[in-house]
Amino acid sequence: MEGSKSSGFDGTQQTMDNGEPRFEFRVFGTSLGMAEQCIRDIAPCDSITESREIYLLGHSIDYDKNVKIRRGRLELKRLIESHQGLQRWQPAGQWEFPVSFDAIEDIINSGCTPIPSRDLTTMLSKDDLLNLAAQPAGHLQRADVFKRRFRYTLPACRAEFVQLRVNGAAIESIAIESVDAQAILEVQSSLRLEDFENQSYPLALSRILGIKPLPREEDYG
Repeated sequence: MEGSKSSGFDGTQQTMDNGEPRFEFRVFGTSLGMAEQCIRDIAPCDSITESREIYLLGHSIDYDKNVKIRRGRLELKRLIESHQGLQRWQPAGQWEFPVSFDAIEDIINSGCTPIPSRDLTTMLSKDDLLNLAAQPAGHLQRADVFKRRFRYTLPACRAEFVQLRVNGAAIESIAIESVDAQAILEVQSSLRLEDFENQSYPLALSRILGIKPLPREEDYG
C-alpha cells in the first residue's frame, strides 16, 4: 500500500504513508476470532509484531487526542474528521525525550484543570511525564498496553488483528484503515461489523480504566 493514492472527501489526492491522515474503524472485544478468520480468508498475514506502549489519558470529552509513549518517544495523533461512522486521524507530533513543556502543554492540560504554571521552556523527561500521570489530582492517567499485532494488506486498505493486555487485562481488537473511506466501509460490511461501535484507543482504554462510563451504564449495579 505504500505510495498508493486515493481521493479524500475533500477531493484532494493523498499519498498513504506514515505522515498522512487515515480513516480508521476499530472494534474491541474478547471473541473476535471469527472476524479475524474472515480477514485471513481474504489475505495472508504480512507480519506479526509485538510492542509495549504507554497511553496517557485525560478527561477530554471528545477523546480527540491519541497520546502514547512508544520506543522511548512521545507520539500524538489528532482526530480531524468523523464521517459515516469512521474516524480520520492525523499524526500530529513525535518527540524525543526530554521534551519541552511548551510543546506538550495542551496534552498535559487536556480536559483538566491546568497543572500549576511553570516555565514553558522546562524540559520534561519520560519519568517526569509519567510522574504527572501518577499524581492523585488525576490530570493524566496511564495505561500500560502490550500489543501483538497481526497485519494484513487488503484491497485499498490495511487490517490488523491485535491481542492486547491493558494493565494486565486481556482484550482483542480488529482495525481497518485507509485513506479511502469507501474501501473501509466495504471491508467492514464483508466482515459483518457494521453494527459494531467504532472505538479509538483513547475511548476504549478510558472505558476499561473507568475514566469514561460504559454505554448503557444504567444497566449495571
